[in-house]
Amino acid sequence: MKSTVLSITILVVCTLTIFNSSGQSNLSVSVPVIWSEVKVKDNWTPPTAPNYKEYHSGSAVGYGINLYYSFQPKLLTKDKHFFMNIGAGYFKQRFNVTRPFDYNSPVQPIFRTDHYSYHCWQGLIGLSYNYQLKKDYFLMGTLTYNALYSFRQDYVPTFTAETQVNHEKINFGKIVSLNVGLNKYLGERFWLGLHVVAPLYTRWRNDKIFRDDPTTYYHPKFGLGTYLSVSYRISKNSQP
Repeated sequence: MKSTVLSITILVVCTLTIFNSSGQSNLSVSVPVIWSEVKVKDNWTPPTAPNYKEYHSGSAVGYGINLYYSFQPKLLTKDKHFFMNIGAGYFKQRFNVTRPFDYNSPVQPIFRTDHYSYHCWQGLIGLSYNYQLKKDYFLMGTLTYNALYSFRQDYVPTFTAETQVNHEKINFGKIVSLNVGLNKYLGERFWLGLHVVAPLYTRWRNDKIFRDDPTTYYHPKFGLGTYLSVSYRISKNSQP
């Protein structure tokens, strides 16, 4: 985990040093929400059991907050409409799936959870293209890569019992998404954006608490999201 964070930090510093020689730069805060349909394999219940189902289906929702820095990568392109984005934030991924899990209790042999969550630090890097519509509006298309590192996991039993909270350090997931948004200027330096998020690729690490193989990953059946952003232009260059 420490080596991963160090590698990301070095990458960010090198990228900013190399590419941000001049041009417009912005600072933004975004609040994403992503809904997904999920199906997970039951590795707990014996196949001979009368209530055995090979898969459990449910839904998932991820939400959080990010702070990111955008700049024109002059060494990559001279087009002033392109921006590179680098940032970090917090993301909580919740799963609404009923499945057996390894609860820390000697009282009952099997506990089930109907929802469980992973609290994550999130790092992101992306490339955006801005297209001016009118004086106060512009479209933004963004391809973004997100890396999720979980520092806390919550498992809520289906009956009256305390939530089990673990604090394992997990390289939890990856999300590659295509985002399209409409932005409106609020004065000379601020603008507000509403974006649609289309996840192109998502993977989450399997969890040993469900008797899954923690070296393997699974993917949602479908995902769609949105995020609201507020941005501030640091430099005084013209609008994108």
